[in-house]
Amino acid sequence: MRTLAVVCLKTLVVVALAIVIVHFVPLAAVPLVLAAALALGIGALILVGLLVCGVAGAGALIGLLAVAVGLLAVFSPVWIPLGAILGVVWLVKKLGAVRRRPASAA
Repeated sequence: MRTLAVVCLKTLVVVALAIVIVHFVPLAAVPLVLAAALALGIGALILVGLLVCGVAGAGALIGLLAVAVGLLAVFSPVWIPLGAILGVVWLVKKLGAVRRRPASAA
């Protein structure tokens, strides 16, 4: 008889705990939901910040490329003939160089 009473008391304690847990789960879930919403909001703000920085950086990069192309166009009467002259000089130096055998091959 005593074992039956202990089993019944344990069963009642488990049922009481289950009722308390089910009753207080919504109260425990509220901070979790608020934390998830806050994390999503902060994540969205970070994403928007990165997007704005990316757009500003891309705009600055496009501006710098436009300036570089403009400078190349302005200085093309100078650097195109200069490049051709330097190329010919390099080619003549390379073709006129004396080819020596390595010391190990002699």
